[in-house]
Amino acid sequence: MELTFPMCESIVSTLPIGFYTGRRICITLDRKAETSFYDPMEDKIVVSYPIIAHRMQVMPETSTCTQEEAVRSMLYHEVSHAILTPAKALNNSFHVNCFEDERIETVLRHYYHDVDFRKQLYDIHGGHAPKAKDAQSAYFNAVRFGLGTGKVQNEVKRILNKYAKLNRASRRWYEEPCAGKYEEDLDNLWNLIRKEFKANPEEFQPQEGEGKPQEMDKMGESNPKGKGKGKAEKKEAQGNGEEKADECENENGEGEDGEPEESESYKGEPHECELSSDEVKKMVSASLGGHPDLNEAQVAKLTEFQKTVEMIIGNFNKKNKGGSGINAYSGVFNPRAVVRKDYRFFERAMTTQGNNKFGTCHLNLIIDSSGSFCNNVPLTNGILAVLSEIERKNRNFSMDVAFINHEFHLCESVRERKMVANGGNDIPNDMKEILMKLQKPQTCNYNIVLFDGDAICNRWGNYDGNKLFGVFDMKQTTLITDPENEQYMNPPFTSAKVVVTRNYTEELIDHIIRALTIAFG
Repeated sequence: MELTFPMCESIVSTLPIGFYTGRRICITLDRKAETSFYDPMEDKIVVSYPIIAHRMQVMPETSTCTQEEAVRSMLYHEVSHAILTPAKALNNSFHVNCFEDERIETVLRHYYHDVDFRKQLYDIHGGHAPKAKDAQSAYFNAVRFGLGTGKVQNEVKRILNKYAKLNRASRRWYEEPCAGKYEEDLDNLWNLIRKEFKANPEEFQPQEGEGKPQEMDKMGESNPKGKGKGKAEKKEAQGNGEEKADECENENGEGEDGEPEESESYKGEPHECELSSDEVKKMVSASLGGHPDLNEAQVAKLTEFQKTVEMIIGNFNKKNKGGSGINAYSGVFNPRAVVRKDYRFFERAMTTQGNNKFGTCHLNLIIDSSGSFCNNVPLTNGILAVLSEIERKNRNFSMDVAFINHEFHLCESVRERKMVANGGNDIPNDMKEILMKLQKPQTCNYNIVLFDGDAICNRWGNYDGNKLFGVFDMKQTTLITDPENEQYMNPPFTSAKVVVTRNYTEELIDHIIRALTIAFG
C-alpha cells in the first residue's frame, strides 16, 4: 500500500493523544525523522513518516486492514515508542529493537481504543509467522509471535514483565531499579535462542492452526487472571490459588534446579503484561515531561526553579492593570523573527507599572558547550526545557539560546535548544555584532553568558584576549565564568555583573531568576 504524507498527516490529526496521556500534548508528523520521539523542549510527540511509509509499502494487498486502520495502528506503535522507549535504546541493535517492539505493544495492548497491534503484525507478514531460516529470524518469531521452546518463552515473558515499567523517563535506559540490566538480559535471551534454535529448529517454525491473531485490544481491559497461561498452570491456579502456582519457581521463573521450566502455554499466544490499565495510564502520564538524566536532588531543584519563575511572571501579570493586554500584539512586523524561524512575527509595545515600561522581557542565554561542560549538560537542558515551557505559556517572555564552543550556534527553533558538549572554545571576531542583533526592540533585554573554562582555548597565534572577551562587558548582562577567564578581564569589567565560580548551573539558575525579577519584579 502506498501512503502519501498528506494522507498520513490527516490521520495523525484525528488521534486523541491527550486522552491517553492525561493532558493536552501536541503530535506532529516529520518527513525526515529516523525515529519517533518525545521532544520535551516543545512538549510534543514527533512521529517518523519514513517508518510509517515503509511499513505500508510492505503491507500485502491481501491485508484485511483498511488503510486508515493500518496507519492508525502504526501511528500508535510509534507514539508508544515515544512514550516508553528510552532515547538511548533506539537504533541500538536488532535484538533490542525487536524486543522493544514487543514490549511496548504488550504493555499497551489493551490501552488504546480500536487498535489491534497483533492483528496488524500478522497482516504485515501475510497472515502467519515467517519461516525461521536462521537464529535472527528465530529470535523474531520467538519474541513477536510467541514461538520457540518453553524455556525460551518463559524467558521472554520474564523479561517483558521485569521491564514493563521502563519508559523514556526511566533514569537509565538499560536499568530498572532492583531488576538488573535490560540490555544484558536481552543479550542472554539472544544467546539462549541461538542455542535452542540450533538444537530444536522446528520449535521456531509456524505450524498449521498455531498462533492465530486474536482481536483483543480494547481500551481499559486489564489482564485477566490466568490469561496466557498453559493448561497445567491454570488448573493449579484454580485449585490451589495463585500463591501455590508460584511456589515451585524462584523470582526468575526457574525451577528447583535453577533452570527455567518448560512452559505448557500454547504456542503463538500473545504475551501479556501484569500491569493494570490504571498502572499503565499513570506510567504513561509520568513518562512525558520527565528528566531521565537527572538525580532526585536535581529534579527537586529544577521543580523549585520552575515554580519560582512562574510565580514571578504570574505576580507581574496580576498586579499590572494592562495584564490582560500583555498577550496582545501591536502589529509591528519583526523580520528577524522570520529569519530565526520564530513564531512571534510581530512586536508589541506595552506600558505597565514599575521599571519595565514595556511589560515584556527577552532573555539571551549564551552557554559554553565545550567538552568540559559535559557533566552540566543534563541539568542545563532541564533549565532550557523549563524556560521553553514558560515561554510557550507567557507571551510577555521570550528568549534566544546560543551555544558556543569552537563555533557559535544560535538556536533557530525551540527543538534546537538541547545541548551536546564537545570540542573546545573560541569567541568569534564579530561577537559584539551578534550580541547587538540579539537585543530585541521595545522590550526589557537581559543577557546571561556562561563559560566553564578558557573561553578562547581554540585560538592560536597572536590575538587580543582582552578585546575578544571584553565584548561581554555590557549593561543588563551577567557573566558566569571559570577563574581561568580572569586573565581576559583587563581592565576589569565595569558594566556587566561578573560571577567567578565553578558552580555553573547553580549560578545560572540564580541569575535567571534575578534577571526575571528585575524585568517583572
